[in-house]
Amino acid sequence: MSTFWDRKEKPYILLLFCLPFVWMFSSLLMGQYFPDPGKLLMRLSGIWASVFVVAVMAMSLVGKVASLRFINRYRRFIGLTAFFYALLHFVIYLVLFAGLSWTWITSDLIEKPYIYVGTLALVIMAVLAITSTKAMMRRLGKKWKPLHRLMYLAAVGVIAHLWWQVKDDVSLAVYFSLFLVPLLMVKIPTLPAYKKFFKKT
Repeated sequence: MSTFWDRKEKPYILLLFCLPFVWMFSSLLMGQYFPDPGKLLMRLSGIWASVFVVAVMAMSLVGKVASLRFINRYRRFIGLTAFFYALLHFVIYLVLFAGLSWTWITSDLIEKPYIYVGTLALVIMAVLAITSTKAMMRRLGKKWKPLHRLMYLAAVGVIAHLWWQVKDDVSLAVYFSLFLVPLLMVKIPTLPAYKKFFKKT
């Protein structure tokens, strides 16, 4: 019964997670983001990527609550959605903001070092997305869990990316830090590598 229910409901969950993208895309087609669509779409896609990163990080805690354990069935969906919006954020930067201009991108890499930590977070999420299938779980075996704990490093990258680019408005960096920092503080001390390090010291 649960398997049937999973198959029946997941298309609706997928549609729900795609709504921000549909909203951004339809608004772009209607000309609501002009004359500078790249700047606003980068902000919106970055916000939604961060929202789903928070959701991924919260899963390991929320999913342990007996009445909320049903959300564990969406863990992979949420992770893939975080990667999708992070990738969208990157593509919007390349196409709409930088105009695929290597000169512009090179200049940004020098003047805006926060791009590096954002790209690192994206690369980590890409690796986790590729290895999120059941076939990859079987192939990696015991290595799968340690690999997917790199999501914590990606979350740190998101926080650094947000704070590093702050000029005047710190609201987004503050809001997402209020969610992500406590989740990291709760989870990182429970990691095997963390425990092993402090036993040695």
